[in-house]
Parts: sequence; structure tokens; C-alpha cells
Amino acid sequence: RENLEADESVGQDAFVRACEHNDEFLKIVRYAMLPTMKEGARKLESKTPDEIFRRLDVDVSGTIDSFELKSLVQGRFHNSWEMYTIDTAALAAVTVAGVHGAISMGLHPLVAATSGMVMSLGGVLRDLFCGRDLAMASQSYAFATGAGSTVYVLTREMALRGYPFSAITRIFLSMGTTVSIRCWEYFRGEPLLAPMRGRK
Repeated sequence: RENLEADESVGQDAFVRACEHNDEFLKIVRYAMLPTMKEGARKLESKTPDEIFRRLDVDVSGTIDSFELKSLVQGRFHNSWEMYTIDTAALAAVTVAGVHGAISMGLHPLVAATSGMVMSLGGVLRDLFCGRDLAMASQSYAFATGAGSTVYVLTREMALRGYPFSAITRIFLSMGTTVSIRCWEYFRGEPLLAPMRGRK
């Protein structure tokens, strides 16, 4: 506490000293920053305490204030792999629920296949209101749910024509498709539709 500024923010010298004298503190800061680093863990490990400070000092005031610390903690929570996993599992379940609901109402298979994508709009709105990264989530939601819904509809149509696709098989294939696309995009670091971004 004695190293804090008058407004209780953390100056660069105090931050660098804390990082140099306490490896555990530096490890915790790097862990908290990891979800916001597009370059990945290896690049983050090579960053010096000065570089980390400059990255955390969003308003370039020369200090890290409570708002910037709050943003760091929120970023760690919202963009963490744990949240992404829960989000993906929920998205896979919603995909199946949406397409099954559309089919049970007697809608055309093409309409049923797009119902999962429409349901993902709720997740996009949530991210918009919570200030999360829409560039990753919105395309990922739409593509993953669209693919999962399409797999469910196709396997159901094949089951109606005598192919051995039970309801459980259709559910697992649909959810598996949604989860696989989300996992691919997570480890790739960008949506599968990324080349379409920025095109007119």
C-alpha cells in the first residue's frame, strides 16, 4: 500500500518492482491477461514488466487505476476458456432445442435448420450489452448453430427415409458439430468466417 499513488492507483515503477520481486505476482498478472492476448501464451511470457504495464495502462495515464484493474479481471472472466466451454455446451443444447422445436411445430426442414441460427441472436445481444468481443462470438455462434441445426435436420430426413439415425444419434451428431466448430475456432483464435470480415 505504501507504493500506491495518492489516488490509490499503481505507478509504473511500483508495478515493475512488484513484478521483479514477486514471481507469483507476475504469474498472476500474466494469467489474468492471457484471454485478452491474441498473440498467445508464449508471446505473453516474453513480455517484460514494463511492456505488461503499458498494455494494462489503457488510458496512458502512467498509472493503473481501479477501472483498469476491474477491466482486467472482467476480461479474464468473460474471455476465459472456462466461460467459453460453458458457453459452447449451452450453445450446443440450444441448437438442438431450437431445431427440434421448429420441427415439432411442423415447419419446413429449411426453416428448421435456420432456427438454431436465429436463437443464437440472444447470445449476440448478451455479448453486445456486456461489452464482450463480438468479432469472435457473433460469427462463431451463427456458423456453429447453423451447422449443428443442419446436421440435425439432414439426419432426421435420412431417418424418415429408412436410414438408422435414432433421436439420440441425431442429438449427439448435432451437438458434436456445434462443439467441434467452436473448439476449432477457439484453438485457431479466429472464426472460420474470418476472411469475410471487413469485406464490402
